[in-house]
Amino acid sequence: MIPVVPWLKNAVLQASKPQQSIISVLKRELGGHRAGRSADVLHASDITKSDFCARKWALFDFLEKGVESQFIPTALDVTFRMGNVAERLVMEEWAGDAAVGHWQCRLCGLQRTMIAKPNGFCTTGVRHRWGYRQFVIEAPEYGLSGAIDGIFDVGAPHLLIAEIKTLNPTDFDTIVTPQPEHRLRTNLYLKMLAESNSPYKDKFNLSEARVLYISRGYGKMNATWNEILPFREFVVKRQDSDLKEILQKAKAVKLSREGQGMPTGICATALDKIAKKCVVCKECFSGTYPAKIPVSSLSV
Repeated sequence: MIPVVPWLKNAVLQASKPQQSIISVLKRELGGHRAGRSADVLHASDITKSDFCARKWALFDFLEKGVESQFIPTALDVTFRMGNVAERLVMEEWAGDAAVGHWQCRLCGLQRTMIAKPNGFCTTGVRHRWGYRQFVIEAPEYGLSGAIDGIFDVGAPHLLIAEIKTLNPTDFDTIVTPQPEHRLRTNLYLKMLAESNSPYKDKFNLSEARVLYISRGYGKMNATWNEILPFREFVVKRQDSDLKEILQKAKAVKLSREGQGMPTGICATALDKIAKKCVVCKECFSGTYPAKIPVSSLSV
């Protein structure tokens, strides 16, 4: 028997040893810099953010810039993706035939419009794999577009729209009212729907909607159901007066895009906290782009 040379044995061991951890593999695919999306379309999710600035958006147009890129840590990236998965599970699996909307088969591409989750088979004989497609609404008067997370048939004459979001266990356990951004956005969807030209408008409850939170933990005791649940549901009543400020900003962007000048901004000086982080701060306070649209004076 030929003896194994020690160095050769060690080389074989090293060659067979895993070169990476599973975490290193995951980190390679998650997080990092993400390019900002195009600023061509103004989304409801943009104007309902507390730091939205019409002047900044107008400068994006004038300077031909997109929304700034940002660094997404691995943990935040996973949070976003898990939130998207949870939303998809609600609409495609958990809600059953109470989930209503647009559907497209992931296998054959067949589409169904504004119905409860369908059944059936592809032409190949394989059962359809239906994917939920968010209902998009437009508000031309304000140059706005929005996509509703979920539509539900809850046994009433009209369908109920909902914003679906995940929360960390601490926030989930303590939340007693919808987060301002989510409440405002849901309220905005109600107004956009009510004033839209959608052929489906009459199918919806236009006076109230819901915000549904899903815990990223085990959940908490729900007094109504007397069991631990990972869900919290809040009613949002339509209140158009709450939308004045954000609609003024949206209208200012639209007027700017129609060539009527640059809107006023939300920062008093270049030293404001928001201004310091703004990618167009230098141009905004350069004096080159005088404000001609007084945002807070616009009628909406």
